[in-house]
Amino acid sequence: MRIARWLAGFAMPVVLVSGCQSMNNTEKGALTGGGIGAGAGALIGHATGHTGAGAVIGGLTGGLLGGAVGNDIDKEKARQERIAAAEARHLNISDVASLAQQHVSDGIIINQIRTTGSVYHLSADEIVWLRQQGVSEAVIAEMQATAYRPVRRVYTPAPVVVYEAPPPPPPVSVGVGIGFHGR
Repeated sequence: MRIARWLAGFAMPVVLVSGCQSMNNTEKGALTGGGIGAGAGALIGHATGHTGAGAVIGGLTGGLLGGAVGNDIDKEKARQERIAAAEARHLNISDVASLAQQHVSDGIIINQIRTTGSVYHLSADEIVWLRQQGVSEAVIAEMQATAYRPVRRVYTPAPVVVYEAPPPPPPVSVGVGIGFHGR
């Protein structure tokens, strides 16, 4: 009996936590919430004489809530990754110089600046450095023009929220009756 309690109390959490490395946050949240909810439900159910039912209800409720929280974390993480990927496509000043040194045409460099949404705020020293690297005046002028363009924003689709209005109350009936009351 002692070994079973020791395994349930100490070894099982270690096994469960080590198996969670390949899970996403939704799965981890559902598992953790279910475990905590089952334990809390069992304690509450024990007080009312329904330990098993309390554990099941608590486990289901905790699993649903934990999964919902984990899903929100997964969605935010995916959004941050999309933003980082969009920012990683931007050309920095050394990328432009490298393209010019490889004899890539001005039109292609300018098109790459535009399509990546790169924005530059060039100082005088940076302009001199770019000219020394063989970057044409047309490309430098395009780089300077990016500072005055509106910043492209990364939008994600808004969640669809469906609101279902409660049904209207039943109509009020008014009746007229005639009654006789004898004395």
